[in-house]
Amino acid sequence: MNHVTEFDNLTKATRRREFEDGLMDYVFGGTILFIGLLGWFFFSSFGLRWFITAVIKNREITIIVLVTIFLLFILLILGARRTIEKIRRQILWKNRGFVKSLHWQVSWQINALAVVVLIAMVIVAVWLMSNGYVIQETVLRTLFSSTGVATGIVFYGIGKELGLQRYKWAGTVGGTLSTLIILMPISFSISWLVLGSVWMIVLAVSGSWALRKSILALREQDSE
Repeated sequence: MNHVTEFDNLTKATRRREFEDGLMDYVFGGTILFIGLLGWFFFSSFGLRWFITAVIKNREITIIVLVTIFLLFILLILGARRTIEKIRRQILWKNRGFVKSLHWQVSWQINALAVVVLIAMVIVAVWLMSNGYVIQETVLRTLFSSTGVATGIVFYGIGKELGLQRYKWAGTVGGTLSTLIILMPISFSISWLVLGSVWMIVLAVSGSWALRKSILALREQDSE
């Protein structure tokens, strides 16, 4: 039994190293913000006018531009991860070994809970609208609010499973702030921007705190 416990602790520590320095927080936050910016632009009045005009006048070029944006988005994420690996190998993890993280960091139970909460929030909002309690804009805002809440559940799950307290706080704060989107008198397009900005700020704070802690630990190690 002791061997099993030790193996579980080693596995958890190895998985935790992917997030301990906070660099991945910037990637997560930047990804959410980028999606939020795209949604804000394409669903705004001027964005929709631009898109419709571009499709009517130059449909082929517009499709190529959209595909290019998507590919650049993927390349930016991959490039960010490569940059992080380089920083870790040359600076943060120098002489400490290197690990490859799992692609799936959260258990299926946590992901299932996040999906259930997201769907439940949307269903409740639609029911309230059908009974005349809320307007359509509220339902649209709930789509983003529920996405933010589900994201918060996932981060909280990562923090719980890997023993990272800051992710518990990030998940709680981000999820709570995402809930407030429902109450904000903002448009559908602005909801994209608010959600992206909220999570970028939360994860930037989380990542900066962890990165500072990692750099201090590295300096102490070098001074010994």
